[in-house]
Amino acid sequence: MMLVPHSSGVARSIHIPFFVAVFFVLLFIANIYFLVRYPLRISEISELDRTIYQLNDVITRNDNDIRLIEPPIQKTEDFSALVEEHGQMIAEIEALLKSINDKKAGKL
Repeated sequence: MMLVPHSSGVARSIHIPFFVAVFFVLLFIANIYFLVRYPLRISEISELDRTIYQLNDVITRNDNDIRLIEPPIQKTEDFSALVEEHGQMIAEIEALLKSINDKKAGKL
């Protein structure tokens, strides 16, 4: 790199080592990379925040739906247990009736 003044006289040159010039170029490229990368990361974070907000809204609606559906499900489970209990009682009564009928048939 040479600096040439507007005045007359001896021109002086400054010798910059090659590795220093390469270092400055690489540093400049890294700065540009981070300058471009930062806004992209910010937009990605903003998009993820929007997605989280939407998913939280969906979760809230699903929780409300579950609160509405849960009592009928519990009643259905209670009724199914009651039906099963009645089925067992019917089976016991039928067995008892059959044994009574068999004893009456044996006496005749």
